[in-house]
Amino acid sequence: MRALLWLLALVALIDIAAFGLTDLDEGFYASVAWEMKQRGDWWTPRFQNEPWFEKPPLLYWLMILSMRLLGESEFALRLPSVLLFGLTLILIVAWGERRVGAGVGVLAGLLFAVAPLTLLLTRLALTDMALCCWLTLALIALWEARERPLFWSLLGGIALGLAILTKGPVGLGLIGLHYLLNARALHTGGLRLRWVLLALCMAVATALPWYVGVYVQHGREFFEEFVLRQNLMRFAGGDTAHSVLPLMQRGGLGNFMGGVAIYLLFYVVVLWLGALPMSLWASALWRQQPEEPPVVRYLRRWVWVVFGLFTLSFTKLPAYIFPMLPALALLVAFSLPTRLAPFAIHPALLAVGSLALVLWTLLGMLMAQWSRVWLAGLLGVGWSLLALWLVGGRRWGVPLLLGILALLLGLNGALRGYDRLMLAPVRELAQAVPPYRMLILYRVHPGYPSLQFYRRGRTDSTSNLDELFQRMQRQGAYCLTTDETLTLHPRLILLEHRQAVGRTFYLLVARYR
Repeated sequence: MRALLWLLALVALIDIAAFGLTDLDEGFYASVAWEMKQRGDWWTPRFQNEPWFEKPPLLYWLMILSMRLLGESEFALRLPSVLLFGLTLILIVAWGERRVGAGVGVLAGLLFAVAPLTLLLTRLALTDMALCCWLTLALIALWEARERPLFWSLLGGIALGLAILTKGPVGLGLIGLHYLLNARALHTGGLRLRWVLLALCMAVATALPWYVGVYVQHGREFFEEFVLRQNLMRFAGGDTAHSVLPLMQRGGLGNFMGGVAIYLLFYVVVLWLGALPMSLWASALWRQQPEEPPVVRYLRRWVWVVFGLFTLSFTKLPAYIFPMLPALALLVAFSLPTRLAPFAIHPALLAVGSLALVLWTLLGMLMAQWSRVWLAGLLGVGWSLLALWLVGGRRWGVPLLLGILALLLGLNGALRGYDRLMLAPVRELAQAVPPYRMLILYRVHPGYPSLQFYRRGRTDSTSNLDELFQRMQRQGAYCLTTDETLTLHPRLILLEHRQAVGRTFYLLVARYR
């Protein structure tokens, strides 16, 4: 089974070059990292020459190093996520085998590796895999500091500092809350407060220099954008694009109740669909095993801390609860006996899990039909075979091997199909523009920040028609738009058009007289 884990990591290296950058977030991160590399400025993240304080710089730094070694490509940008996935797997397997039980770590590693959220986030240049890795290491260090306090306090503090440099103070909040909930058990087990304070000092020493330096350089702009808007206001629902508040405030009982339902149940659905096949044994979250070791209760509390905190947040994104998946995998692996009795699972959970498998199978088949990448149809088949292997008692190796093979082929097909449908048409239009010309996006919502990376900084956007005409006439800029009326304008020439995301994109150039 260990060989299968490394196969999953190696295949990810193939997939990360199989499809283009996704928008919005991945496109922003890639473009920001590219601009930092071009400017030689490792301090201030920038997008289109303006400070960009949505996230701290650690992911950008890793992407810059990767681009310097491997060139400016999707592979280089996504490689840090794959490497951090591999490190997270090592942590789960090694610590699970040592602390939770023989065979538990390996099975937990497999459950974590094949979860839909993991498979997707491993292949994207986003902050979520890095945050999950650092928080998993900090979680382990907090437990292990009872026995080897100096080493684990230093290592855990550095990991927590890296989490703060990856996604801001949320990492400190999660670990801090988890420590408070487990303080009595940890200190009874031998942990001393001075080692906790040492870890906190190491976290501050790791993360604070960048925060202080950027604040000194940008002052109020950094505080208002990063601290207030991107952290405090986002938790309170200030990110209107992903918040349930606009729906609840729209008026009407139906809208209000719908908003409340999304607020309370969003991560239940994410866990149901995004943690397969672990979600078949979701009862491990509340059902205690006879004489279970204290470490299992420690892991269960971590899962509930992450799940509960983001359920309280008014801003919802599926990847927010991803840091709970390593602990959930260890919990589920512990709850399964060495040789599970065939179909020893609660009928209700089996029915709900089967529905999730049906939905993934339908999604894969639809993607295959729409994109004509037929391998995508294997996506749900892979998870179904893995679930069959688990539910059937893990007695036969054939469903496991076939399930992994079908899942990897189906995922590769789905990613390439998604690229063909959603990403490639716009990217190809943008790359048809001569590299020395500026491309202006006119009223394209949502935007395509990845084009800033693909066109090496030669993109801009505007919603002002007069400004667009002026720049096209004076600078020879090209225009990319979804506004069909511009194709009929006498001052413009339509060069090409493509269909993507159910919309038509037009590439235009000025008509010179």
